[in-house]
Amino acid sequence: MRSEPAVGRTLVLALGNPILSDDAVGWELADRLVGKLDGKQFTILKESAATLDLLRRLEGYERLVVLDAIQLGTQPVGTLHRFTLQDFASTIHYSSAHDINFATALQMGKDFGYNTPEDVLIYGVEVKELRRFAEGCTPEVAVELDALAEQIVQDLQGTT
Repeated sequence: MRSEPAVGRTLVLALGNPILSDDAVGWELADRLVGKLDGKQFTILKESAATLDLLRRLEGYERLVVLDAIQLGTQPVGTLHRFTLQDFASTIHYSSAHDINFATALQMGKDFGYNTPEDVLIYGVEVKELRRFAEGCTPEVAVELDALAEQIVQDLQGTT
């Protein structure tokens, strides 16, 4: 198991699927963050699955920042929500390894002895469409991407 991160001490993990419309928002944001975040402090990784397979990639980082799509329906499309892992504590369930969420995968990693980050920050972007096959985000989300990336940069630079 790796004990030191390959590059930065903070891993920015963009989750999503680039061919499922707004589910690509994490990847789109990750692309916009390259060059805006200090490469000595931040490593950016894009992944399609938030399963146990990710645990090895999280090892050695002090902090984890997740970028993902979310549909709460409580705010307008394009709104940036900020969560901690504790906000998802009630979603942790060990019923099946075939259908686990990100919070469960992280908890299982800790239970199995992986050196995963204790400091976890999750950005969820309120999106319009998650199930339609299409490359790129809907226009309602796409128009907000640069401003969202800037919000994230300002927030992360203020917390390093």
